Amino acid sequence: MVEVLPFSGLFFNRDKIKSISNVISPPYDVIPKTLKKTLFDLDPYNIINLILPRGSSREKYINAQKLLNGWVKNNILIFDDRKCFYIFEEDFLAGTRRKKIVGFIGLTRIEPYSLSNIIPHEKTQSKPKLDRLNLLKNCRTNFGIVYTLYRDNQNKATDIFKKTIQKKPFINTAAGYDSSLNFKIWKIQETYDIKKLTKIMRDKKLIIADGHHRYETSLAYKQKYSSTANGNKKNTECPEDFILTLYIESSSKDILVHPNHRLVKFKNYPGLDSILEKIKNDFSIEAVDINSDKYITKKLSDTKSKGFKSFFIYGGPKKLYFITLKPYLKGTQKGLKDYAGKYLNIDISILKKFLIEKISYQFEIEKMSYTHYISNAVKRVNNNKFDIGILLNALTVKEIEKISSLGQILPDKSTYFYPKPCTGLVMYKFDI
Repeated sequence: MVEVLPFSGLFFNRDKIKSISNVISPPYDVIPKTLKKTLFDLDPYNIINLILPRGSSREKYINAQKLLNGWVKNNILIFDDRKCFYIFEEDFLAGTRRKKIVGFIGLTRIEPYSLSNIIPHEKTQSKPKLDRLNLLKNCRTNFGIVYTLYRDNQNKATDIFKKTIQKKPFINTAAGYDSSLNFKIWKIQETYDIKKLTKIMRDKKLIIADGHHRYETSLAYKQKYSSTANGNKKNTECPEDFILTLYIESSSKDILVHPNHRLVKFKNYPGLDSILEKIKNDFSIEAVDINSDKYITKKLSDTKSKGFKSFFIYGGPKKLYFITLKPYLKGTQKGLKDYAGKYLNIDISILKKFLIEKISYQFEIEKMSYTHYISNAVKRVNNNKFDIGILLNALTVKEIEKISSLGQILPDKSTYFYPKPCTGLVMYKFDI
């Protein structure tokens, strides 16, 4: 059972802030250095000061704590006067079309993945979790949101939203960091609607789309610091036991999942010919003369629709190769059959097992990076920042749901959900 609760959100005070658009930011983990500086310059109260605070490795968390407490004391940040759910809409540009995702924000009771109610879909890395844990210990606040998917075939939850979103939103703002994004927030305040929404969500399972590090950090914090974890059973709703969550119905047509293309830098690059030689027994290899985003995307999509497992490897100008897992490996070979059964024969897992692991065994990888833009991958290889780029298909939401329902975990950085919910629009502070 998933326990979802309303809460008193922490908001920027619009009587004190010139523009809400200039104090919000993307999630902390998708802010490049150039944008980080822009955010600091947008407004002295931009949330960047709290989620990526200035200072040395030790003092920055204390700086964030002092800054947060000062903003609350001076009413730069204020609490809602009642507990609510918050309807969330993000309007965005996809190509030349406007799209939007609509869901609601509340609190989720944190629990281990082993209970199979809150489900991850990809692995995480330890370093970001330690950083977030230090910030959480000092600030006792969820600045960012865990983005989750749930299945509601009868649209019971979205039916509750209809009468509310006809009213004027509580917040309506563009993003100062990206003019193509617009956010709206409405409050669900009526007791009947709150109880109904809470009941609807009880029998749902939540798949974490974005925010695995935040969730796992909060789980670690709860297990170590919450009063319920330390034997206080009188209060069964300790603030540390919950996490700020966005809930989006998974069949929403405008949810986008971008691929995370791989960029590889070797310690001693052997040359692309050596890489191709290493994988030729498992993959057919085709040299490609056309080098355009549109062509690459279409060819990947077309071969995926036919059931093939394919990727592009880019090694520089006139070094583009289309590689496809050989047909006899698609199920007859025991090793692949067992692996494919476990991982549903998903491209990203086949890539890791039969390409990344093979080449890293012989050719030591110095570093790996990720991008969801083909043009960016090409540019970084051409600039000699990386030796090769591996270009691949995006996963679908249905594939992610299927993998998650079987309790399987994809490699880290397998997906890039777009758009990202912004940080700073609504926050959850433990101390109210």
